[in-house]
Amino acid sequence: MRMFQKSIFRGVVLAVFLGTTATVQGGMAVIAHPSNSLAGISQEQLARIYLGKTREFSDGKPVTPVDQRQGSAIRNKFYKTVTDKDEIAVKAHWSKLLFTGKAQPPQDLGDDDSVKAWVAKNPEGLGYVDGKVLDKSVKVLLILP
Repeated sequence: MRMFQKSIFRGVVLAVFLGTTATVQGGMAVIAHPSNSLAGISQEQLARIYLGKTREFSDGKPVTPVDQRQGSAIRNKFYKTVTDKDEIAVKAHWSKLLFTGKAQPPQDLGDDDSVKAWVAKNPEGLGYVDGKVLDKSVKVLLILP
């Protein structure tokens, strides 16, 4: 009987662990280079970076954010979640900053794999990808729903 109870307990622990992993993989992951010293990033700091209001991480080190393909579902979801702006509003925001010469928008790299590969090679890099593509080549700073 005791062996049966241990087996059930292990199964429950494994199910809870796998459920948590599946939840993380189902969301968007904000990623940085593995050498980045930050343990995480707030949505407010993320919004400031992606709207060109700051060019630094919270520790003062420079940041270079990159975007997914314009018009992609993940890009739209990211900006709506982080900045509460749709793609048209974000584009208008960046047009004004470009016109005044105050900042450059994040570079459009395309898809999850391109963003992940670029961030993995650039210590100042910051990007967002579908949680399903995560691996040890990048550091996760935030999981978004």
